[in-house]
Amino acid sequence: MGVVLACVLVLPVVILLGWIASWWGTRRLRWIGLAVATAVSVVCAVIGQDAMGPRTDPHTLGCSSALECTDLRPVFVLASGLLGFVSCLVLAVLTLVVETVVRARRKASA
Repeated sequence: MGVVLACVLVLPVVILLGWIASWWGTRRLRWIGLAVATAVSVVCAVIGQDAMGPRTDPHTLGCSSALECTDLRPVFVLASGLLGFVSCLVLAVLTLVVETVVRARRKASA
């Protein structure tokens, strides 16, 4: 189960690390990075959804249960994409709040 969780969390962790690193760059770089990460997350979710395929009957394939007959790799890609998308939304809101506070403090000190 640990490997599965690691596979699902790779994209959100990369997004978070990129977002943290972007604070040393320009404001534009931060927003472009979030936009690219959101697009990658949506693409992962769409690929995962499309790769799921039709449901299979366990008796046709000779499996004892439907779970044994199912390839779960597309589910992991879908989950990673959805989690990455939610991460991007949270980071976008957090970025807006932080930039608003920083801008307000600069105006107050000037």
